[in-house]
Amino acid sequence: MQRINNESIRRELQKDKKLLELLNGKPVIVGEFNEKAVWGPSNLKVILIFSGDYGLRVLENMVNSTGHCISCGHLCIERQCKYGKYGFAENIESVIEMKNPQELPDVIDDPYKYLPQKLPSADIVLATGLHSDIYMELPNLLRKSDIKALIIFREDPKDAPYGVVREIREECESYGIEFEAPKPSCTLRPCNKQVIDQFIKDFRLGKPLIEIEMAKIANIKKITAIKIYTSAPCGTTWYVARQMLNYEISNLNESELEKMYDYIALHHHAAPCIGSMNYDTELGDTVLHWGSYIEREAYLRALGLNRELEKTIRKRLERKYPT
Repeated sequence: MQRINNESIRRELQKDKKLLELLNGKPVIVGEFNEKAVWGPSNLKVILIFSGDYGLRVLENMVNSTGHCISCGHLCIERQCKYGKYGFAENIESVIEMKNPQELPDVIDDPYKYLPQKLPSADIVLATGLHSDIYMELPNLLRKSDIKALIIFREDPKDAPYGVVREIREECESYGIEFEAPKPSCTLRPCNKQVIDQFIKDFRLGKPLIEIEMAKIANIKKITAIKIYTSAPCGTTWYVARQMLNYEISNLNESELEKMYDYIALHHHAAPCIGSMNYDTELGDTVLHWGSYIEREAYLRALGLNRELEKTIRKRLERKYPT
């Protein structure tokens, strides 16, 4: 296991601080009924180009149509959770679903057999699950379409590997296109890029950021509401928050914290988080494990447990090696 120095942890906390500074609007409160939307509208127009389940999850979370989230089953609390509190369907200019990369040739000489020659007018493209040769053509397609920003969400080691991302970044920079490729997508935070930062602020997607309301009964503290400022793009944050309502904390010793970590991880997996369980050489771990650590970090920050937060960030950043 690689040891992580304090500077790496400081950089992570600094990225989190930028997210805290950016999100100064109202949170959505899980556990509270709302008659009307809390978030929106936005003036950004978005295009989603995707293949596979992850892109569909992002789309459904952004649209937030009633009934799309089925993880809670009969425990769904509808407008006390997320339904009716936001919805960005009007901001989605186009959705382009591509074939699974495994159904396409290993090498694609002409990406425009599968891509449109030009995209509709928009501000930002979200892409995930695509063939590497399709990804490589996106900067040129965005340039021709006068689109200002590109985010690639990566949830699998084979999805936009490091070498592909490096070339895309260089080409985007040469065209003046903003670019980010978070892995996993729930590490997305402000990056001093105008359109991408506005996307995070308006759509509340990226690294989960929450606050917690608690009530004390005798020696037991119970979570009575969870304020969500940002959700993981796939929406897993909402399901975990629903399950954490009424969670009881008698004290914050090591044993109780480990119990809470296990509870968060259980529901993070059950949502289900569809980050890959295959070892990722770029992360030194699996995408799903990183996602689980990130969900835990949101609750440690909300509880003010800064030392435990730093320990969890250290564990996440440490490279693990496959056995």
